[in-house]
Amino acid sequence: MATRRLRQELVAFLLRRGQPAETAEDIVQEAFLRFHRAGNQIDDADARPLLFVIAKNLLKDHWKSAGREQARRAPASPEDLETVGQAMADDAPAPDRGLLGREQLDQALTVIRGLPPRTRDAFLLHRFEDLTYRQIADRLGVSVSMIEKHLAEALKRLKSARDD
Repeated sequence: MATRRLRQELVAFLLRRGQPAETAEDIVQEAFLRFHRAGNQIDDADARPLLFVIAKNLLKDHWKSAGREQARRAPASPEDLETVGQAMADDAPAPDRGLLGREQLDQALTVIRGLPPRTRDAFLLHRFEDLTYRQIADRLGVSVSMIEKHLAEALKRLKSARDD
């Protein structure tokens, strides 16, 4: 089943980032929950990259909260409290930032969907599975220089869309 394989890929992705298996499973569960709550379907063409983005963001949130928890446990000096307070203020999004972030994500997904299949595959393998150029080339059966060209094209189109 595609969902089971995708879940395994997400867990492996998080394990490669040093997460314990239990934490990785929790993050993947939350990623699927948020994915479905947003009205997405697993059959959608952009389901896989979107789930990886959600998992990556949840991992960042996990790291931030772990850092805050560590800061709460440690005895705090006035300088430490000022630093933690500033970090928390920096983490708080501006009121319009959430909407802007969602619009940028939608725009990026539109660009990614519009990439030629090989370019899209190379980009997704590099960006969301953290494969090296050599690993991607081996998987797609092309040269490393061709992967470089595919990735340059994908980044050029994403940058162009962002600048517009």
